[in-house]
Amino acid sequence: MQDYWHSNHGYEAMLDFQMSWLMRIAAEKDINKPELHKISKNVLLRLIDIDENKKQDVEIGDVKVWRQWKNIDVLAEVNIKVNGLIEQHLVVIEDKAYTMIHGNQLTRYKEAVNDSYGDTRIPHYWVITFFDESQKNKYEALKVDCDKAKWKLLSFYDVIGWKDGNFPDTESDLFNEFWLREWY
Repeated sequence: MQDYWHSNHGYEAMLDFQMSWLMRIAAEKDINKPELHKISKNVLLRLIDIDENKKQDVEIGDVKVWRQWKNIDVLAEVNIKVNGLIEQHLVVIEDKAYTMIHGNQLTRYKEAVNDSYGDTRIPHYWVITFFDESQKNKYEALKVDCDKAKWKLLSFYDVIGWKDGNFPDTESDLFNEFWLREWY
């Protein structure tokens, strides 16, 4: 999935599309791909901090996603129903594959979200990184920056909950190729 044109931050652009797609799939009611739908729902509920024990009580309403909203990589408005009560959430994602946090980036993005949404939605701030064990110093530095700004940090594979490398294929070749194969 990656060509030789590296100046477009290809990994991050691909992740933006995938995150947008996964969150929207979670809201689809008539999808004929039960494994993909289950994984997508788990990803979305992880991003809005729904406790594992409460997931069965959550009905996902609608999900609206924007990429590059005010320079934020992904922003999603998520409506859910928990035990009959409607909740409005906001998922804010910044990707990091090439660079570190810079220029007070996370604080500026939080301010942009607050200026536009105020307290109308429950915000969830995430940095998703491709930095792994081989780049532990970069990952740890990102963790420090995220903690300071009160953002949460996820590694690429933690997004889908893939811990041991034995994640089952889904009915979607697109999902399988991006999340389960060594494409980058």
